[in-house]
Amino acid sequence: MMKRMIKRLITLSFLILMLAGCGSTTHEPMLNASGYLADDGVVRIWTKISADKQPMHLMWVYTPFSGDSVLTDYEYIAGQLSLIRSEVQNGANLPQTILRLDSGDNPSFMERKLVDRNEQLSTDDILRLKYEAQRILASSNSLSAGNIHLYQGYVTADSIVTCQGENMTPAFPADQQAWIQERISNGGFIGLAWLKAPRGDQLLLVANENFCSWEPKLDSF
Repeated sequence: MMKRMIKRLITLSFLILMLAGCGSTTHEPMLNASGYLADDGVVRIWTKISADKQPMHLMWVYTPFSGDSVLTDYEYIAGQLSLIRSEVQNGANLPQTILRLDSGDNPSFMERKLVDRNEQLSTDDILRLKYEAQRILASSNSLSAGNIHLYQGYVTADSIVTCQGENMTPAFPADQQAWIQERISNGGFIGLAWLKAPRGDQLLLVANENFCSWEPKLDSF
């Protein structure tokens, strides 16, 4: 009788451990990349999501059809926005805006750096920056839910290679293919950024720039 009870207890303990193992499956952080073509430029977004689906870090890059790109970093602590840093991608990285927020969502540091001076942010500036942060995160979530994925890479002699080293053959429309071929005929390094979506592939950018040199990576972003 005692042996039978012990056997049952061992079996029950084993089942409990098995169930606990199934319920405690952990998920790794992931990095989503997406973007879209705006009326006056191109937007690229990278968002690092924690194992419990909270934002950790977001990078928003806006490249106007005319002018310098603007790069904005958003950092989060336990899913709450803690830092906004925005700068124009020119030789001096100016103007630059920095806003730090404490655990109560109140500014703990704020500054706008200009070429000739630094200045404080106004209340309207702070509200606008917070609103933009919410809007961009919502856009990232929507694009990810819609399976719209951003890829960056470069052109080799006979293929397109992503920043992850994968050979791809995007099905760009004829006019976009022609634009790439024209840039190739001009010579030099050709970098590409494009979207892959359920409705097809869309070219975003063609430039004599290696986008892979600064593209965020999961382990260091």
